[in-house]
Amino acid sequence: MAKKPAPKKAPAKKPAASKKPAPKTSKPLVKKSAKPAPKKPDAKKAPAKAPTPKKPVKTPPVAAKSSPPAPKQQEPAPVYKPVFEAPPKPPSPTLAPAASDSNMTPPATAALTISSQASPGTASNGNTHPANILVLVSCAGWPVTELTKDHFTIMEYFEVPGQQAPFSNNITSFRNVGTGAYLLQVKPINGAPWRSGHHVAQILVSSADDRQGQAAVKLIIR
Repeated sequence: MAKKPAPKKAPAKKPAASKKPAPKTSKPLVKKSAKPAPKKPDAKKAPAKAPTPKKPVKTPPVAAKSSPPAPKQQEPAPVYKPVFEAPPKPPSPTLAPAASDSNMTPPATAALTISSQASPGTASNGNTHPANILVLVSCAGWPVTELTKDHFTIMEYFEVPGQQAPFSNNITSFRNVGTGAYLLQVKPINGAPWRSGHHVAQILVSSADDRQGQAAVKLIIR
């Protein structure tokens, strides 16, 4: 049996080309019309331009030569005339009030002034009678009247040949007169007799307010 001829294959169909969107056409750029070039003025009609004035060239001023400064003249020193003033008048002296019993208090800061005198009285060589000593106490010219026996100290120095004992601090009698004068009586201690000679002693005085003073006294025994 005869074979039937194979049917011819139909040619393969080409795939349909995908439709691409048509590109957007941009608007044509409109060229700006160029400004017309200005017309050149006609040489014949153009007015002649006035020449521009030239600016003056400024020349820097020439500095004048400065002359050296004249030396300063020294001013004469001022002369001071002495002024003679009248000397001040001395202050008129003021008289101190008269001292009275109720107003006899000297300044508390001044030292005491002491003066003294001695007299043998009845004291003589070989006896034991007391000798007399007068003591004056003042302060700045004012008499000191409030002292007692305890404010006085007597010290004898330079022993007399034959004298057995001194009369140091052996005040046997004390009297305050009340005018700054004090009467003291002394004799040798331990009942010793006097011996002829010059008996030299120191008198120390101190007040209750710590004012002090001192003096020397010489007692002559014959």
